[in-house]
Amino acid sequence: MPSSLLAAALLVGGCGAEPEDTAAAALRLRFPEHADAVLSAREAFAPAADGFRLAAGGFRLAATEPGGTWLRAARPEVELPRDGSGAIRFRRAEGGEIRVRELGAAGEGAMAERAVSYRRAGGTSFWSATERGVEEWLLLDEGVARAGEVAAAWEVEGAVLRERGAAVELLDEQSGAPVLRVTAPRAYAATGRPVTVALRVRGARIELSADAGGEAALVDPAWEPAGRTNVDIRRDHTATLLHSGKVLVAGGSDWPDVLADAELYDPTDDAWSLVGPMLVARSRHTATLLESGEVLVLGGEHDDPSEIVPVNAAELYDPETGTWKPRSSMVTSRAEHTATLLESGKVLVVGGAAGPRTLSSVELYDPETDTWTSAAPMNEAHERHAAVLLRPSGKVLVAGGMGGIRELRSAELYDPETDTWTPTGSLPEGIWYPLVMAPLPSGGVLAVGALGAARYDPAAGTWSPTGPMTGLRRWLSATTLHNGMVLVAGEPSSSESGSFRRVELYDPEADTWTETAPTNGFHGDHSATRLLSGDVLLVSESEYPERYSILGLRCASHAECGLAVCVDNVCCESQCSEPCHTCAMPSSLGRCVLQPKGSDARGECAREGCDGSCDGLGACFAVPKDGVCAPAHCRDETHSVAQVLCPADGASCAGPSSEAREVMDCAPYDCDQASGTCKVECSSWQDCAPGHGCDFSGRCVPPPPAANPGCGVAPAVAAAAGAFRAGLGAALLALLAVAQRRASTFRGQRTRRRGGS
Repeated sequence: MPSSLLAAALLVGGCGAEPEDTAAAALRLRFPEHADAVLSAREAFAPAADGFRLAAGGFRLAATEPGGTWLRAARPEVELPRDGSGAIRFRRAEGGEIRVRELGAAGEGAMAERAVSYRRAGGTSFWSATERGVEEWLLLDEGVARAGEVAAAWEVEGAVLRERGAAVELLDEQSGAPVLRVTAPRAYAATGRPVTVALRVRGARIELSADAGGEAALVDPAWEPAGRTNVDIRRDHTATLLHSGKVLVAGGSDWPDVLADAELYDPTDDAWSLVGPMLVARSRHTATLLESGEVLVLGGEHDDPSEIVPVNAAELYDPETGTWKPRSSMVTSRAEHTATLLESGKVLVVGGAAGPRTLSSVELYDPETDTWTSAAPMNEAHERHAAVLLRPSGKVLVAGGMGGIRELRSAELYDPETDTWTPTGSLPEGIWYPLVMAPLPSGGVLAVGALGAARYDPAAGTWSPTGPMTGLRRWLSATTLHNGMVLVAGEPSSSESGSFRRVELYDPEADTWTETAPTNGFHGDHSATRLLSGDVLLVSESEYPERYSILGLRCASHAECGLAVCVDNVCCESQCSEPCHTCAMPSSLGRCVLQPKGSDARGECAREGCDGSCDGLGACFAVPKDGVCAPAHCRDETHSVAQVLCPADGASCAGPSSEAREVMDCAPYDCDQASGTCKVECSSWQDCAPGHGCDFSGRCVPPPPAANPGCGVAPAVAAAAGAFRAGLGAALLALLAVAQRRASTFRGQRTRRRGGS
């Protein structure tokens, strides 16, 4: 029956007609609702000498300096190979490239409308452009997308792979900064239902599995710059941790514009998504998480054509709906103020600036009644100051900042019970502008300024200098971690090479400062938010936000590690249930690995009483001796790269590279994408090498010889044999679509001729 259908389609289409884009036609017939997203991108790949090229795009203004304008690309340059077995190249704007080779892809690439298509084992791949990167839409034949089976895989060179939630990040080999991010945001079965997709890392390989229950499927792996916010440059913004664990980043400025844009960061998926913009564009405002889980945004500045104007408008973000609603305006317009949630649930708004005036005024907001009342003014006017709620007293400490053009060292306490302000000592001699403060587990407060740090003792009402810091900063943040230590980051006061990346930790018990892992990029005017996991998120004018991981920090209890656990006195990703594992190996702090012989990290992976081995990256894991060190994998659809076994002594798994390992030719069978080994029997043509079919005994055999070439039945038979690899169903659908279009055109011409006669 299929042969007769194919022959009929060929006869209707005409033997000598022009070539048709059968891959695109088949996609449109099988997934008509999604075909435009694949084939009709705004920008098309351009044919090039070695394949197809997509230029870097989405350029945005990064900074303006004397003598020129600096630009950065939101999308890297992408070059697709002429043949599907070649490497896809992602060329980075700052230099270097990442090479990705899709296992099982083969044959010459072809333009499919505005996309590029390749034949691959078990289907077709379509590459299309997006504003921020590229998408590879995988059209998977029936039987390929099944639970627990690898449907597609890519080998990566020039980057280190890391799983991050549902995504895979490609990290710079030198700095460790995320460069590219792979997700699979959309996937559909042939019946139209959504399909569950998983991405996993195995050494230098990314593997994709899709559970379509064996139906044909359309899956969308997206390759985009990693860790990117939707608004590239954002200064003087706010970042608020929501009850859900997500972070709301709102407003700020991208000189000369003031922003209303707002977006959410999801730490689980390491993904950014835009939400509705604020009702008022503003920078240098405040955002306070209320007991209801809503976020109150107050004041700030916005641009007037002739001047910067302070704002008195208030609005509320509702995380349930992702929308903003107006609230009663403050009594006084102000920016550079503080807003502190009191134990009563009310919000204390203190000081700030109204144009050239520094304010001493204070007001209280009641979220239940949406009303404002004036409170007692401060003893001294403050702007750009810091405020911290003290526990258990419930009082608010306000310190530092500016009084007009004068830097302030004064501090005072607000008592909500009596509505009074009381001076409480002064910061030690030094420069304390700008100033940030962080609460300490003891109930005290750490204040960090441009030239040093000091501690406040609430019981004595006094300030005292801390031990010397390792670096000095102008624009900084101080974040209290779950273990009581304080993480300080920011732009340095010196121009020492590399100092802009310095980060240090303050230990309040020892009163000491130590350097910790440096940031990957520059973070000057930034926000720092402690996530539920205990990690710290930095957001600034830098192109890439960063997260500081607490894994490996010392601890005495689980409570000090956020969502991690305390194992071997360090914060660890899991409990390490295996008896031979530890989280305290210096080479892998915070991650469960097999304890080596002896007490250091130089021993073998196996130790007495514990079998073990190493993966390709040198990390230890518990497996039987002679276990698999590096699994077999398919180099292409008909070649298998042999596995590497761990040595009998379990000492090391450092084996030959993929290029140096034995390669087996699987023909006449295919290479099994799930196991990486050659198949030895077939159940359909999909299990066979190109040019072979599956006979009734489960063997792959060559097709019957073709008859005389021409325009009769023999070409149809030959075409049917050739369709074994391309997918007989897809070829039939494509050819029938061609025939239907031509028939429709022919009928239209006849109708027009009759109407005109």
